[in-house]
Amino acid sequence: EPAEVMSVEKVALDGYDPVAYFSASKAYKGDGVHSYSYKDLTWYFESDENLQSFSTDPESYMPQFGGFCAYALADGDLRQSDPQFWHIHNHKLYLFNDKEAKDGWFGEIDKMIGLSEQEWTQIMNPQEENK
Repeated sequence: EPAEVMSVEKVALDGYDPVAYFSASKAYKGDGVHSYSYKDLTWYFESDENLQSFSTDPESYMPQFGGFCAYALADGDLRQSDPQFWHIHNHKLYLFNDKEAKDGWFGEIDKMIGLSEQEWTQIMNPQEENK
């Protein structure tokens, strides 16, 4: 029945291990054996150690801007990211939709972060006017 379908959670990051970006500096697919439910998403990990790290402090491993492409967001465009294109800056994980977006991000990283954060704030709090 529909109730069963409703209970299915979405897999975060297309199954990529959020901790591996930080611990191994690589994008690794989780194995499906190690999983953790957080914020209505199922997160996959490549090891029990990574799962434990995540479960202790999930927010520190969350991709910025809901996992949307950080580069596109700076232009006010919400675009799905590809977890294979990523960058960690100041202990924060940023995802991109392709190599060009990631490369463009590096041109003016601090400016891009500022623009993306501004856009994300407006998306999350649409009633707040710019001051």
